[in-house]
Amino acid sequence: MDLHFDVYAAFGDTVELDASGYHVTARETPDQVTIDLPFRSRGASVVAVLRAVVGRVRLELGNPNLSPEFTGTLDGLRSAGWHIDLLASRLRMAPPHETNAHPVSWLVPGDKIEAGTLACAIAATGGSGRVEGVTGRDIQYVGLLLNGVGVHVDVENDALAVLDGGERGGHGLRVSASLDPEGLDADFEPALMALALGLPGMHEFGDSINPGRHGNLLAQLAHLGADIEPLTATTARLTGPQHLVGGTAEATDIRTGSALLVAALAAHGETTVTGLAQLRRGHADLPGKLRALGADLQELL
Repeated sequence: MDLHFDVYAAFGDTVELDASGYHVTARETPDQVTIDLPFRSRGASVVAVLRAVVGRVRLELGNPNLSPEFTGTLDGLRSAGWHIDLLASRLRMAPPHETNAHPVSWLVPGDKIEAGTLACAIAATGGSGRVEGVTGRDIQYVGLLLNGVGVHVDVENDALAVLDGGERGGHGLRVSASLDPEGLDADFEPALMALALGLPGMHEFGDSINPGRHGNLLAQLAHLGADIEPLTATTARLTGPQHLVGGTAEATDIRTGSALLVAALAAHGETTVTGLAQLRRGHADLPGKLRALGADLQELL
């Protein structure tokens, strides 16, 4: 998060931290802001672009994120009249010369991470199902990984179908998070790890983009009986299949929460997942979608 607030500071804003959280105070914005990100952070890239829009200033952003979520946001701004030039290592954008008086239409794509999580949940229970509304190319890498371990997946233009049957395992999952738009988005990794607990073979995982994630994820999956060996702070491996049992675990963050739901569906017995506020802030009723696929899941107020 520090990088996000560094972006605000580059616009001249004041950032303060106290016991209640972060406070950002907007100041007079210069005509143009130039920022060079140390890595292709999706969140920081979005913050920079939206802050430029609010201030109606020119922005030059070095090392921008190139994920579909970010480039889709730029497409929406183009439709509103913003002048945008995106290269591999540089983004330049400028506000429209005139205010657009006409309504702007922009189709928000389906959440690829949620689609991948639902696919992992279907596969973890040995079932079949179809997830619609996701752009197929955004989920292609996950489809390749799942097919590689015997989970039959069909990736279509606007849907992802998981088919039951087939022999699982043989080749372990090798999951390495990447900021490359052609690589694996880091947010897919937790759900894939939960799925791998039920797949034969040795599976390896790495996420150097979110160095603190494994500390939460591995500890919470262990409450369900998962035996995952941390190799470093950002890499881990496990051997499956493992016998998971119901227990109580906490969704300490949104991705740990979704991984716990996947693992809980494959565990023997009843599982209670606390901290649902984390899931609700980033998913549009993930428990409801799991119920639509046949999950026995109840939310407790």
